[in-house]
Amino acid sequence: MTIGTWLAATRQHLVAMLACIAAFGLPAAAHAQVYSLSGDWSDATNPNGAWSYGPGLSHYAQPSTPNALNSAAANGYWGSGPDFFSAPFMLKATTNGAATGAYTNNDFLAGDVLVHSPNSAGPVTITWTAPGAGSIALTSSVWYAHSVVPRSDEAMALLNSTLIGSATVTNGIDRANQLALANGSFTVAAGDVLTFSFAKTAGQQFGSLAGIAATIDFTPRVVAGVPEPAAWMMMILGFGMIGAAVRRRMPVLA
Repeated sequence: MTIGTWLAATRQHLVAMLACIAAFGLPAAAHAQVYSLSGDWSDATNPNGAWSYGPGLSHYAQPSTPNALNSAAANGYWGSGPDFFSAPFMLKATTNGAATGAYTNNDFLAGDVLVHSPNSAGPVTITWTAPGAGSIALTSSVWYAHSVVPRSDEAMALLNSTLIGSATVTNGIDRANQLALANGSFTVAAGDVLTFSFAKTAGQQFGSLAGIAATIDFTPRVVAGVPEPAAWMMMILGFGMIGAAVRRRMPVLA
């Protein structure tokens, strides 16, 4: 065997060894999952997968008590009472604001998620729970969706108990001029809770309607697998056979 032939054979054996190491020792690629508050919205279940609307809200059909917002709730809403005179409530709008006859398209468009804060003290929340350990890329924004009245709302975003963003929305901060609520990348453990909170501004008698858009790009953390004992034995035997083959093929130098 010539030196060139021996080197070529050795290179093939090394490639095979690296392939074995990669197959047994390296983690598979992590696949991101995108969660969208609007896209994932459900009028049937609560909690809805990783999302939860509430707490303490029940689902109601489109109200019959006269209210300009009724036509935007063709699929019903999650709320504290059977009409929009009871707050808090939240819904995914089924029509543009202008079609209601009282609101405008700068208040909301079909598909927007709207949250009316409580008339009493305290917030109403939407939560997302991490399905596993990993990282999230969060984008969220809020706006005032209640141009028919001059009020304001306090919106906050928290990861577990840590505040990661806040904004005050009022007249003029409409859909065309949304405020960033919380954006960025965060590490999460399984069961960590991301909370979007809405409360009336202190000193007001009533809560008001705000819009929210939120997208969470979740990438799970992948831990390299540990080979089973049988797999370790196969790897050791394979490496031994490769080493023996290389030794047999080593050229004898004169």
